[in-house]
Amino acid sequence: MNDIRDNRLKILIITSFLVILGLIFLLSSGTMVALSLGKQELYFFQKQLISVLVGCFIMYSAYRVPLNTWRKLTPVFYFATLIMLVTVFAYRPINGAHRWVLLPGFSLQPSELAKFTVILYLAHYLDKKEDKLKDFAKGFLPASIMLGLIGALILMEPDFGTTFLLITVLLAMFIIGGASIMHIGGVLGFIAPILIAGLMMGYRKARLLSFLDPLEDRFGVGYQLVQSLAAICSGGLFGKGLGNSSQKLHFLPEAHTDFIFAIISEETGLWGAFGIMILFGLLFYVLIKVAKSHEDKFKRLLTFGMAYVMIVQAILHIGVVSGALPTKGIGLPYMSYGGSSMIFALFMTGVLLRSAEEAQGQKQ
Repeated sequence: MNDIRDNRLKILIITSFLVILGLIFLLSSGTMVALSLGKQELYFFQKQLISVLVGCFIMYSAYRVPLNTWRKLTPVFYFATLIMLVTVFAYRPINGAHRWVLLPGFSLQPSELAKFTVILYLAHYLDKKEDKLKDFAKGFLPASIMLGLIGALILMEPDFGTTFLLITVLLAMFIIGGASIMHIGGVLGFIAPILIAGLMMGYRKARLLSFLDPLEDRFGVGYQLVQSLAAICSGGLFGKGLGNSSQKLHFLPEAHTDFIFAIISEETGLWGAFGIMILFGLLFYVLIKVAKSHEDKFKRLLTFGMAYVMIVQAILHIGVVSGALPTKGIGLPYMSYGGSSMIFALFMTGVLLRSAEEAQGQKQ
């Protein structure tokens, strides 16, 4: 029981470290970006700090809600997410993408809510339909269609990064939940050509080819990756020191969002970057322990899904920044700039803290 109680504290401590470090590196990386946009140098830091404070309130509120209450709200979350993902197309595109619902004073990214929604829906479904999962028509197909609608809307935004993230998480949940490997393979065989076709169109094809050889077009499509690798390499073992990044001086685009790990590597070196990866690894380890401790299948799958989406997103971000994966707009959880991503990450943290508490309760 003490070990499970400690899990709550470990989750809170690790996420607090990540959030605080994220604010520190945002203060470093976001200053020049803000000035270049004609805003005050602390613009991004202040907005992120507000998101953290709002997120902490939401995290505590989520922590107070029993997990089975979220289960009862599954239809509400599903249809609310679906409506919001359709609504984004009513707004003008930003940087060529329809990803935000623009409201007075702030914007909301529905794909962040979708991460929790698809995990909640599938955890509920896999538990409720456990006896029918091996039946393709009555078990596997209905869930695939319902979740496919959400995935298709995100893909149309277009947001290939989030789509790929959700597919990997859902595949893992289907496998752990007891679905047929043959059925999973069949659906993968259907959607894979669609994803590949999308990747080979327009700027995405150029990005993919640039990933294979970024130096070939170092001043064009490969520019961002080349600058990211330059930041990582120049950091060496111990880094240049906090605030001393040179790549943030308008050399590395999106240094405060999609490439914040490059700035972390440049300023703190290999050891600092490795430390961030250890924190994410420890968080995943603790969350998996909490998931395994649940006797209830729904709670176990819900906890696993949230743990998995966070660690996979971190891996994708680090992979993109280090050149191991093609360039995609994937932020680093708890650390990259973004109000929606921070708020929903802290919301899921609150649900995870509740999961750890309920795991403790069943042992008493």
